[in-house]
Amino acid sequence: MYGVEGPFGDWASRPPAAVAAALTQRLGIAVYVAEPGPAGRWLHVSPAIQEVLGVSPAALIEDPTLWSSLVHPDDRDALMGSEVGLEPDSRARVDYRVIRPDGRVLWLLDDAVIGRSPDGEPVMDGYLVDITSQRRAERMMAGQARVVEGLTGRTSLREVLAGLPGVCVESASAVACVLEIAAERLVALRSDVDAVPGDGATLSADAVLPDSDATGRVTLYYAPGVAPPADDRVVPEWAAGLLSLAATRLAERERAELMYAQLAATLESTVDGIVVVDRHDRIVGHNTRFAQLWDLDPAVLAAGDTAAVTSAILDRLEDPTAYLAAVHHLAGNPEETSVDELRTRDGRALERYSLPQRIDGLPVGRVWSFRDVTETRRLQAELREREASLDRLVSQVTDYAILNLDAEGRVASWNEGAARILRHAESAVLGVSYEVFFPDDAPEFGRADRLLHLALTRGSSREEGWFVRQDGERFWAAIVLTALRDDQGRMRGVGLVLQDVSERRTAQLALERRARTLATVGTIATAANSATSIGGALDTALLAVCEHGDWQLAHVYLLDDESGTLRHHAWHVAPDLDAQRFAAFIAATDATSPADLPLPAAALEQGRTVWVSDLAAMAAVGRAHAGTAAGLVSGSGVPVLVGSERVGVLEFFSTTPRPFDVESDLVMRQLGTQLGRVVERERAERRSASLARSVMRLSGDTPALG
Repeated sequence: MYGVEGPFGDWASRPPAAVAAALTQRLGIAVYVAEPGPAGRWLHVSPAIQEVLGVSPAALIEDPTLWSSLVHPDDRDALMGSEVGLEPDSRARVDYRVIRPDGRVLWLLDDAVIGRSPDGEPVMDGYLVDITSQRRAERMMAGQARVVEGLTGRTSLREVLAGLPGVCVESASAVACVLEIAAERLVALRSDVDAVPGDGATLSADAVLPDSDATGRVTLYYAPGVAPPADDRVVPEWAAGLLSLAATRLAERERAELMYAQLAATLESTVDGIVVVDRHDRIVGHNTRFAQLWDLDPAVLAAGDTAAVTSAILDRLEDPTAYLAAVHHLAGNPEETSVDELRTRDGRALERYSLPQRIDGLPVGRVWSFRDVTETRRLQAELREREASLDRLVSQVTDYAILNLDAEGRVASWNEGAARILRHAESAVLGVSYEVFFPDDAPEFGRADRLLHLALTRGSSREEGWFVRQDGERFWAAIVLTALRDDQGRMRGVGLVLQDVSERRTAQLALERRARTLATVGTIATAANSATSIGGALDTALLAVCEHGDWQLAHVYLLDDESGTLRHHAWHVAPDLDAQRFAAFIAATDATSPADLPLPAAALEQGRTVWVSDLAAMAAVGRAHAGTAAGLVSGSGVPVLVGSERVGVLEFFSTTPRPFDVESDLVMRQLGTQLGRVVERERAERRSASLARSVMRLSGDTPALG
């Protein structure tokens, strides 16, 4: 592709070529004629090469070494080798990287047809297109997939993120990327750079890590004198987001492993003898204390022989019949919890506690717990003497509401925590049913009675849900009711412990909301990147956005490239609604120019999301009356952008009031961004197809080359 002006120097002066040159100049596509191979010469190149590569056509033709110096060193040998042995009447299509004189790294699509010059030598007629945005997106998506895949195995954070700096370098015009996590430092260099430059420009983004004392940062370093392109800003921000995600997930895994280890240690250190059986009553787990309590052979336990273990236990009991009766009863009632006391022939008292083991809310087995309470029974008298001190202690606890209820659910005692959390005066609540702490709306009706009944019949009950303070404020709390019995098993009342967990629930809901948002954003990105047309991208993406944001109606305007005006492209109605309900509104919209409708006009003019919580507040023009009749209350408009060009508008409508929501806004803006990329991709494909046809027509009008 190198050399001086040759026999095709008058290429651009031919009338058909002049037409093609004007077209490609407007499209920003560089058209060229060149001899293939490492020793080939540039015979002609269109002025658009200045915009693409930042060098003039004359410079490429006159300087035999310029083109080779621009090709990225990692792609140079492969590119030059691909041009060796090209056959006439064939087509060569390849993409590769170049480094412009200003330091920007571009991906180019090089598409050419092969002919012959008058002297019989191979000649390439082709064009160059900038496909940097597409390749960056592909590499970033692949890098993200590798990080997510790494999180599924037992790998360290350094191993999970090892390839991330390299992806950043490949996705930007930087020569180096440094990823820092506390004392960890991962570095990637471009192949033509030996060290991280100390005097060039940088772009960086900080990562939010689960440990508040830890820091994380991703920094791109540029060669001295190179200004970072605006498009590169997204790369460190994306990498910082992945760093935060990976650190958070690994921290969660470590906490889970620690909790499991602590649970195993706790199981062995507890004074209770514990045995776990599956739904078929086979022993699947036990601790050492269980074998000690019943003096069981470890080999029998290890074999899981339930019959042999049961036989050994029955031999040690004063009343084997009562033991078996409880076992048989629970076998027929797998949801029940049981507490009773056993007496052994050697004089010990063992408390037995049994509760179902659940997975996803369904019983899959049962846990039996045995505790030697012989000494406990002896000490109960002493403990009763200390009840007065314990009552004083309970009354002063402020983080929990601790109450005693009678068997009818009336408040019998009250502590400081109850006064602080529930805000009732003690004098006003004593003797009153504890139902007063529950909301009285229909969905909550009967909760108090149900929880009290469960506590009285099963020994305890627990729940999380909405409660209400004396001033009417609702709050989310965890409540536990426990039946209180004396030594003879007589009912003495019910203990109630209530904890305000509103902050924890708010944080949990926020995490779940963000997870849904990220999943929806991933759905949109996948639909846009895999779609072969705008319509294909819209079908999946609009459904995902409407389900995420609870929008009932969505509408898309897109720019008609031929007329240069916006046109109605697609409507989406929630599947559970009758589309006829919105027919008049849709018709009114289709009959009105978007410039005359306040919502799309505002989104286009401002170039950003416009959120209208109350559509009635907007000007009553075009379709306002039809929207009111259809029950539409709130709406939002999102521009579809290709760079700074406004190529469309997304509209979303709701039949319920919708105040501004950050998560919904993020999802809608992501859809606008992805649609812009699909539009840009379709334009590029149309330009490529049009250019290929123009080049083929041009080749037919010129003298034969071979």
